[in-house]
Amino acid sequence: MVLVSEARSFKVSVGRRALSEYLASIAIIFNQGAKVVIIRGNGENIYRAVNLYNILKSRLGDGIRLLNVRIGSEKRGFKHVPYIEIEIERVGP
Repeated sequence: MVLVSEARSFKVSVGRRALSEYLASIAIIFNQGAKVVIIRGNGENIYRAVNLYNILKSRLGDGIRLLNVRIGSEKRGFKHVPYIEIEIERVGP
């Protein structure tokens, strides 16, 4: 898991850890005052990033809002690896 601060937004890279760890990390980030979190999944972890968003949405409901979804691929060595970035915003206090 990599947390990268980008001017009041944080990026969480989803890997093979339990989704509960990512949920806890995102909760901590929001509690520390961040408004925007980007959930990123690469390759085989794309579905885990989508599952993480769906769990957050079911638990927080209207407390978060989907801002943007970016999909694409990046070259790593001789391979192209697909990715998804799901940008969410905390709504309310």
